[in-house]
Amino acid sequence: MTKFKNLIFAALLVLLFVEVLIVFPSRLEHEDEAEVRARVEAQEKLAKEKEERLKRGEKVDEPSNLAEQKMQGVHLVESQQGNRDWELFSERAEGSQGGATWKLVNVRVLFYNKEKVEFTVTGDTGTIDQKTKDLSVVGNVTTRSENGYSFQTPSIYYSAKTRMIESPEQVLMQGPKDSAGAGMFLRGNRMKVFVDQSKMLILDKVTAQKPEKEGKKIEVTADGAEFSGKNREAKFLGSVRMTYDNMRLEGPEASFLYAKGEDVLKSIAVNGGVRVSDATKYATSESVNLDLLANRYTFKGRPKVIQNNDELTGEEIIFLDGGKKVKVERVRAKVENKDQ
Repeated sequence: MTKFKNLIFAALLVLLFVEVLIVFPSRLEHEDEAEVRARVEAQEKLAKEKEERLKRGEKVDEPSNLAEQKMQGVHLVESQQGNRDWELFSERAEGSQGGATWKLVNVRVLFYNKEKVEFTVTGDTGTIDQKTKDLSVVGNVTTRSENGYSFQTPSIYYSAKTRMIESPEQVLMQGPKDSAGAGMFLRGNRMKVFVDQSKMLILDKVTAQKPEKEGKKIEVTADGAEFSGKNREAKFLGSVRMTYDNMRLEGPEASFLYAKGEDVLKSIAVNGGVRVSDATKYATSESVNLDLLANRYTFKGRPKVIQNNDELTGEEIIFLDGGKKVKVERVRAKVENKDQ
């Protein structure tokens, strides 16, 4: 009987060992959000109490086992005015009792707008400011919009007060694919993302390329570019220079417009005083609309075309068949007299 009891006791010890070895570490590595938040709030409370005691001139002794804290499998949610601001996942977090910042490893952050995810940021490491709830992510950082834009940067900084994601370093953007194939590829030197407006700005020496059908390609340089997280439309701003199908365009602003409900770039509108040239013609107008589907270019606002020293003006000038034909509304022509 005693031998039987010893066997039962030994079996219980084995089960207890398995519980400690397997279950307990599993819980450590997968703490739920409430536990993590409670721990962060407790640390903030201790730090505040320490600060108040120091102000009163009291000596503060910190137990060595509480000086540093580490958490595995971190999941945090931050809200503003009852709405989710961001939701964070991290493999590991470390922070000190007196410190204001948590350090993170392998970070993924979801940024919300009206309870819907607008942008997702991933990176190697990061930090959380415990007071302001500001975030930073560093190393192989990718910011993705819900409609398919992807931005590669060395780092980003998020301000909880302004709800803006910023990067002061080089940005590489890959746009979503469309019916023409690959999406737009863009480079710039700075990035700003306005979460509440679902708007992305790329600034400083922007260059972009957009492949089109039949081997054609659109190339653009500008001071800045603006993209939306709600649709495919894009806008280039400041000293815009663009080439398309052997045609060169210059102006202060260019908008890329997609057909409503369709996955195809329909037209490009250049406004604010435009200069256009190809191998045989030079034209100016207040605005130009490039209808890419119809292969038709419409000049409005005091349009003027010069070809072979002949000047053509009218209320509206339309290049048909990619510029091979010209249609003029209420034409006014000035033709050079070659006989004189």
